[in-house]
Amino acid sequence: MTALNISTDIPSQINTLEKLAAWANLALANINPALTAIEGVGYTERTAQAGVFYVAADNKYRLLGRSSIQMSPDYLAGGAKMWTYAQELSNTALPATFKAN
Repeated sequence: MTALNISTDIPSQINTLEKLAAWANLALANINPALTAIEGVGYTERTAQAGVFYVAADNKYRLLGRSSIQMSPDYLAGGAKMWTYAQELSNTALPATFKAN
């Protein structure tokens, strides 16, 4: 798994849930660019994707992020918070660029 120290690895400028979601999607896509998962019969997709796109309909840029994270089957009866059952995608170290403001 990609180790994460919350007090030192998440930049201090991340102060909203939206910024945290964008940061996590961008980081996962950066360190797992070619990793795929089976998401259905005959259907595979990259496990983490993120990109910024211009939406002409409202003249705005949007970050579109997607992640496909395997969950331990224990989430069905384990009793802990759902996110605690998320399985790691890789053991790639978080690049320094994602740790700095």
